[in-house]
Amino acid sequence: MSAQFGKEEIVHIHLLLFQIKKFFETLGIENEYFQEYEMLKISPVQIFRQKVEHREAIMKLCYGIMKAIGREKELDRISYMIRGLMKEIEDLRKNT
Repeated sequence: MSAQFGKEEIVHIHLLLFQIKKFFETLGIENEYFQEYEMLKISPVQIFRQKVEHREAIMKLCYGIMKAIGREKELDRISYMIRGLMKEIEDLRKNT
């Protein structure tokens, strides 16, 4: 998630991914990432929640969806890249 997305877009992405999660659950597909998402206790309709909370929810949902479609090998690589990008964004914010 780059800094160019506004809160509305982040919440919308959260909602779309939440719907995919619900679809997988109707098929009986659940995994630890969906459980981690549930532990966040955030829903896409909670628009008052902070943007960073919705971002974290999006990441958990993305990981769960990738695992559900059999893309587990890519998870570690993508996770590493995303963490690096998030750190770069935070560093840029601190330096400006």
